[in-house]
Amino acid sequence: MDNKTTEFLHHPYTWKSASLELVDVQPLHGGVRVFVPGWSVGEAFVSQIAPGGKETRYRVPLKWLENEKEQLIQLCVDHDFLTIQPEERLGIPDEARPSLKLQNHKREKHIVAKWAGVQDARFEAICQAMHRIAARTEGVRPIPERFAPWQKWSTIVLLALGVLLLPLVGFGLARPFVKALWPQQFELLLVLLLILMALLLVSMVALARWERGKSGQERSYTHVWTVVGVNLCLFLSGVGAWGMVETAVAIWRVSTPLSPTREQIWYAVLGYAGVITAVLLLALAGLFMPRLHNLIDERL
Repeated sequence: MDNKTTEFLHHPYTWKSASLELVDVQPLHGGVRVFVPGWSVGEAFVSQIAPGGKETRYRVPLKWLENEKEQLIQLCVDHDFLTIQPEERLGIPDEARPSLKLQNHKREKHIVAKWAGVQDARFEAICQAMHRIAARTEGVRPIPERFAPWQKWSTIVLLALGVLLLPLVGFGLARPFVKALWPQQFELLLVLLLILMALLLVSMVALARWERGKSGQERSYTHVWTVVGVNLCLFLSGVGAWGMVETAVAIWRVSTPLSPTREQIWYAVLGYAGVITAVLLLALAGLFMPRLHNLIDERL
């Protein structure tokens, strides 16, 4: 007899990339949400929703030595999840309606839901296995609460303004000394940097909007684009600092090595200080990324 769930999940070696989610939440009384992600075999995410809607999230380790995730997927196969069809009827007031969602490695999904008062042994067997994971939150430290939207966007705006100010500051320091030699070239460099950074920031916003258009668990790349975009902005700022150094070296070379002017010495010092600052900013960005990830990534 054909098993439709096996066909849906394809070859067993892809099962580790499958995901399973239980949503058992009643708006008035709260409930629980359990998500076994496709990107990990060692952890699950549990949300305890209290009456009134307050959510507490946990990261629960799976028994990966016992292949717990594979056992959950196998349970779906054993009960042929895709053929589960609970009885449909009108809901009773305040009755819960738990749902299970199975997704394969191709991001194809199948959802089954039923009213709490409807009996379905196959559905309940899978549901109970997920509830057993939810019961393991005792003693587990909750995941920090999400930041409010205004905090996230203010962080993005302040970071963008800070990054844009770096080449402007470099331009302000360099222009008095470079203007006499080749101001157009340096201004062109600054304009190109600003255009590139503006396009990059616009792309980041577009990607963020595109990711937010997906369901919560499918936002698998928001944090990646954010990290890459911010680091590219900082890199472009570093390029601006290197432009200052190249200009400083050029000014230095056109003078007599034994008698550089005071302005040329200071400009060279400022140029190299700009490079060191850019390198330090890139290093600090690596430390700042986890915080930024927590601010922007809404995958969990």
